[in-house]
Amino acid sequence: MDWSLNVMNIDYRQIDLEHFTCNIDFYGQEQTSPNYAFSGNNIRQNFVLHYVLSGSGQFASAGQHTVKLGAGAVFLLPQQVPCFYQAAPADPWHYFWIGFSGVNVAEIFSQSGLAERYFLRQVQGTDFERALNALFTTLHQPQTLKNRLAAESLMFQTFSNLLSEFPSKRATTKTTAWLKFNAARDYIDQNLAQGCNITDVCNALHLSRSYLYSLFQRYLALSPQQYLVQTRVNAAKNLLLTRDHSLARIAEAVGYKDQFVFSRAFKQSTGSSPQKFRQQRGR
Repeated sequence: MDWSLNVMNIDYRQIDLEHFTCNIDFYGQEQTSPNYAFSGNNIRQNFVLHYVLSGSGQFASAGQHTVKLGAGAVFLLPQQVPCFYQAAPADPWHYFWIGFSGVNVAEIFSQSGLAERYFLRQVQGTDFERALNALFTTLHQPQTLKNRLAAESLMFQTFSNLLSEFPSKRATTKTTAWLKFNAARDYIDQNLAQGCNITDVCNALHLSRSYLYSLFQRYLALSPQQYLVQTRVNAAKNLLLTRDHSLARIAEAVGYKDQFVFSRAFKQSTGSSPQKFRQQRGR
């Protein structure tokens, strides 16, 4: 028997494909009134992507000239970057928006055509636009497991199409700084339950606190401590929704030795206590 023929029919390869951390935090739409301009908090903790359905308005990010955008355009309100946007006086725009967060969202947008001036004109008819519209439609469906999976799939399809059809003009290479940032982020993620702190991260990776701080500010617009707390709270949210563990056990699982310290940090981050968060979502 020719065993080489059988071997050639087998294709087995190992792959290290880790799950991207991307979240959808909110969504909405508005038919604005003439000259309407957003007057709320202009420094955001999320990335808010807008798609203009009809009408027009003007948009500018910090340090950039104001541009006029109409139907078929998208504009991004980036995390921690002030932006101005206002509806036209005669034909005010109607747009929808989706708010994203997560450690990989900044990297995705930084590698897209939205990286510099935070807007794209005339995206209608593209795979990116179709996936974005499908995602917005799916988000309105009941939050069943099937629909949640569909929304997550469409979110990644939207991002994939964005990078394929509207890539950044700048070269995107993984620099030494990016690799060190990823190593620090991975260390926090993998040692969360052990109660790791920022000193542990610095010691493990031989980095100074000031350099670690600059890395997180550069890639996430967060301090390392803010990221650590955010990661713990996100992990706690998942446990609160998927497990019937006690609050003390959940606190320990995400790296808090004291349940009350955990509850205080959770409420400061989310606006509600862990118990109230669980009750509001049906567990």
